[in-house]
Amino acid sequence: MELINYFDKFLVDTVNLNKSRIDKLNEKEIILRDFIKASDNFKNIYKDMQQQGSLSQKTIIKPATDSKGFDADLALMLEKNPKWEAKDYLIELHKIFKENGNYKDIVSLGTRNVKIDYSGVFHVDIVPCLENPPQYLICNWVANQYENDNPIGFKNWLFEKNGYSNGHLIKTIRLIKYLRDIKTNFSVKSILLNTLLGERIIFNDNIADFKNLPTTLLTLFKRLNLFLQNNSSMPVILNPVLKSEDLTIRNWDKDKYSNFRDKIKLYCGKVEDAHNEKDKEKSIEKWQLVFGDEFPSKVDQPKADQAIASNTNSRPWSY
Repeated sequence: MELINYFDKFLVDTVNLNKSRIDKLNEKEIILRDFIKASDNFKNIYKDMQQQGSLSQKTIIKPATDSKGFDADLALMLEKNPKWEAKDYLIELHKIFKENGNYKDIVSLGTRNVKIDYSGVFHVDIVPCLENPPQYLICNWVANQYENDNPIGFKNWLFEKNGYSNGHLIKTIRLIKYLRDIKTNFSVKSILLNTLLGERIIFNDNIADFKNLPTTLLTLFKRLNLFLQNNSSMPVILNPVLKSEDLTIRNWDKDKYSNFRDKIKLYCGKVEDAHNEKDKEKSIEKWQLVFGDEFPSKVDQPKADQAIASNTNSRPWSY
């Protein structure tokens, strides 16, 4: 059975990142922004700081366990400093945090980001970005080079696909990310998962395949499984808004792909079985075989999806 209200409750109670965590992140984001803007090395080149990744795409989910924090990506939009090479943007950003007593023990330098780790709560990856219309340049300090990126373009592409899916793609991504994190028996980076699922949806698609969330989940599992079974070897999956980027090479290898292919086939069968089960109690049990015991065994009354805020203004998600 579809059990629409059960999925609504499951999202609100278990999957969606709760508003208190979003509010805490928004608070820290403002503090980080003001700290960077006030620093001598960045105050003259600072332009903006924007949420990116799963946070801006509204695909972020609650951590699998209470002790595990979530991660948030912030794009630090900067004007070019003619005296700096690519590596300098990261080295200097890391330096201003390292020299501050509030951050010296929680900051670290990544290849393309500076991480602030609020241990047990969340960590923030700050990624310096230079505008290079219609794309952006991010900085790789190890290679000392700039790399093309287009996070805003990807977000817009994903939202367009979400519209084609009757507004259910974003929620389906959250469900499959939850499945990945709870089961821990397959791995797939979020950008790769989002691309694989988004590419299974086309303009003027059959609306009956996306009439509600459980049906959309089944539709996308079946379409993804068909694609994977038709590709016994790891296929090339390009970033849909940056064709020079092969997402498979950057995020997968042959063994991970093979395992992902097998597990999607397994869960596709389980989802189809739960969806097509006519007996309500048996259907609940079968959905719990997919998502675990946190999938609700009862719903007291219909409950709209109270999705949490997605931006610094804490406005509710509309889908």
